[in-house]
Amino acid sequence: MNQWELVATVLGAGLIPCLLVCALASIADGLIALEVASTLLSTIMIALSEGLQRQPFIDLALTFALLSLLGALAFARLLERDL
Repeated sequence: MNQWELVATVLGAGLIPCLLVCALASIADGLIALEVASTLLSTIMIALSEGLQRQPFIDLALTFALLSLLGALAFARLLERDL
């Protein structure tokens, strides 16, 4: 296990509180936790790409980051009355 895989593991532990907030909190707080989780996940994917020395997988992480932002904006637009 190299340092990149260790970083991905530590960041993965940060997803647990985001999951709990998404499941138990209000809609606005859940949306914020969803954005934090998407940032953590794209960072984890970049760290794993470096750790496993698979450079093409960075494209997947960057695509995920862009699509998660667009998805959160669409989610906020659909539920704007509740926010």
